[in-house]
Amino acid sequence: MNHDTWKGIILQKQGLLAPQSVQQICQNLNGLQAQFQPYVHVGFRNRMTAEDFHEGSWQEELTRQWSIRRTVHAYLKSEIPLYIHEGRMASTDYLQTVGRDDFSPQTKQKYHRLILEALEQAPMTREELKILCRAEKMTQEEEKQVFNAWGGLFRYMVERGEVYQEYGAKRFHLLTDFQPLSREKAELEIARRYFSGFGPVSLADARYYFKENKSTVLNWMKQLDLKTIEVAGEERFYLGKLEEAEVPDCLFIAGFDQLLLGYEKKANPFFDPKHIRQIYTLTGIVKPVVFYKGRLVATWRRDKDRIELAIFENLTNRELKELERYRRVYEERLKT
Repeated sequence: MNHDTWKGIILQKQGLLAPQSVQQICQNLNGLQAQFQPYVHVGFRNRMTAEDFHEGSWQEELTRQWSIRRTVHAYLKSEIPLYIHEGRMASTDYLQTVGRDDFSPQTKQKYHRLILEALEQAPMTREELKILCRAEKMTQEEEKQVFNAWGGLFRYMVERGEVYQEYGAKRFHLLTDFQPLSREKAELEIARRYFSGFGPVSLADARYYFKENKSTVLNWMKQLDLKTIEVAGEERFYLGKLEEAEVPDCLFIAGFDQLLLGYEKKANPFFDPKHIRQIYTLTGIVKPVVFYKGRLVATWRRDKDRIELAIFENLTNRELKELERYRRVYEERLKT
């Protein structure tokens, strides 16, 4: 199999060629990475019909919180026990020890109790909970520790299966009757979804996606009894059927998209590695990109209702004019 055929298969599996339901997207791709709400929203928009996307009720099925690689993902609420499994649960030691930020056990336990009691009454937004805690004489330093966007007390509560955050709003709910899956069962199912929804992939791709050591990934691969295929001289692994698909002339891909996170970035056939820093910044941002004529040629951003391109590939005048037409079409699509 050559890279062009592989790309068609991958784009099809990734849900970028034909619309899917939010359930299919999440179960095929282990959710979508969601550090930035606007990016993940475009990721869902690119994979759904306009009617389903704008109807909006799909958002009620999702949570947005820490998951694979301990990064924020949007995934099905019903699958919290899969992604916050026994091997991923935070230790209760967190409430008993002084943190690196000098967050004392007494302070942690005080606000932990206060927040759980409040959520037992009704869901609350982050701002509503801040107001509640300030009424208990919370200091500015304590507020930073409790409401740290990258961790803090809320991350502990999420990773204990005590609370969850809505997809579309910074609103927290009490999580009841939480029964996490065993580590072995959950990790194998997550790996199965990866090799099925992203494959054919290389061993290096899988290690990059999971941020795991070689022996752990090989153990999953052995249990899953994967199929193999040679792609441009390299052995790759997969599950399920491989459906060839015609590669479209142009696609606009969201930032932090699974297409950019599921494959080793230094050897991703979708782009020339010399452009790696145009896509993956040194500050950890994975930019929205434009797929054109078989490879990534530009990054894009929205400025109000307008899409702006930063082209990094050498394109002819004719190609530039054609890309401009595709830009205008996608710009209008995002308005509807």
